[in-house]
Amino acid sequence: MLKSVTIFYETFSVGYIHLKDQGKLSFEYEQKWLNTTGNFPLSTTLPLREGLFPDEVIMPWLANLLPEEKQLQVLSRALGLATSDVLAILREIGGDTAGAISIGEPSIRKDWRYVPIEAYYGKESQSSALARHFDDLGKRPFLVGEDGVRLSLAGGQEKTALTVLGEDGKPKLGLPSAEDQLAIPKEGAPSTIIIKPDNNTWLPGIVENEAYCMTLAGLIHLPVAECMILEAEGRRALGVARYDRTIRGDGSLRRLHQEDFAQANGIYPGQKYEQGTVKGLDMEGLLRTGVYLPPKDALKLHDQAIYNILVANTDAHAKNYSMLFGKKPGMAPLYDVSSVLDWDHVNQYHAQKIAGRRRKPGNTAARHWEAIARGSGLNGAALRRRAGDQIDAMVAMRVKATALVANQPGASSDLVEHFAELIEKNALRIGGRLKEEF
Repeated sequence: MLKSVTIFYETFSVGYIHLKDQGKLSFEYEQKWLNTTGNFPLSTTLPLREGLFPDEVIMPWLANLLPEEKQLQVLSRALGLATSDVLAILREIGGDTAGAISIGEPSIRKDWRYVPIEAYYGKESQSSALARHFDDLGKRPFLVGEDGVRLSLAGGQEKTALTVLGEDGKPKLGLPSAEDQLAIPKEGAPSTIIIKPDNNTWLPGIVENEAYCMTLAGLIHLPVAECMILEAEGRRALGVARYDRTIRGDGSLRRLHQEDFAQANGIYPGQKYEQGTVKGLDMEGLLRTGVYLPPKDALKLHDQAIYNILVANTDAHAKNYSMLFGKKPGMAPLYDVSSVLDWDHVNQYHAQKIAGRRRKPGNTAARHWEAIARGSGLNGAALRRRAGDQIDAMVAMRVKATALVANQPGASSDLVEHFAELIEKNALRIGGRLKEEF
């Protein structure tokens, strides 16, 4: 029976999660961590201070580090643990998570190992090894149970976390080139790239869809995670470079701490949507989270929310926005952006209520932007102008974004153009209503 589990930043003890007899958790910071120069809080809900934080504060933060839905069910069965036993699951897989911390064991640089996936699966090409890896993920998410592998990523979508190795065999940041290798990080080593396989049964074209949305965002100057399309023996996948990693002067990787807005607001993963009887974050509440951010970063948050509305990313929930922790919290780049417009079988309402109601893509009018602004402490006219500026930029960059994505190996140019057309029509419809009377 676990009584106490340590949270580490590399080899530094950050604090302790205590398990009480009745199953409740509490958390307290290590005194040395509180006195360490360059320390950071685990969460806006866990500010740096002495004393215990109760179960209702630490549990939502921990739960948001785990995968969800089918991924969590398969993973917990492989571990022989209940899906509700959050701490025990993280004790097993929480070595490389979103952000900088590891749970239960320190991350010791001299022990880090990277195994190229070709060598791991006995394949001659990265494409065939990646296809084999995707098959593996369906049976054991994040290679759970593999000796030396302790990985966890939040969300319900099937995905993997790997490390890009350069020609010199050392880990590197960014997207892989033809000469680079993808490797499985072991013994606490950081991953540098997240890879999401296609899902043609439920979300046909998801790879081209997300690649287009994120490429377009970058072209209109929104900070966004780098992405590319990868081939895997007839399958496609989206590779997304991790933004919560950096390189030290000695060439080794360093994790950067982050948290998503579900964690920042102390809500559970199941509350990431503002739907039905589940009380989560509405759009106004989401934007009010910007009070933790410097003014320029708060504007980045507003721009991300606007863009998700314009492209009809109805799955843009509280976990699809994050902040990075430095001396002060800052807004993380945009990520996990895709359009719902071609998928009638998927929920067509935005994850957060807009102006108090569930709304479909294209139905956001001038009065709704004004309501968002009032509820978030923003200027309505300025918010509508920012939306209009984004629409103009999206139209101007459509051709370039389409070409950049369509020309990637394995991409379907017809699908890319199809999504581009749907997204532009939605944005223009919203743009046509920005100056309505209200």
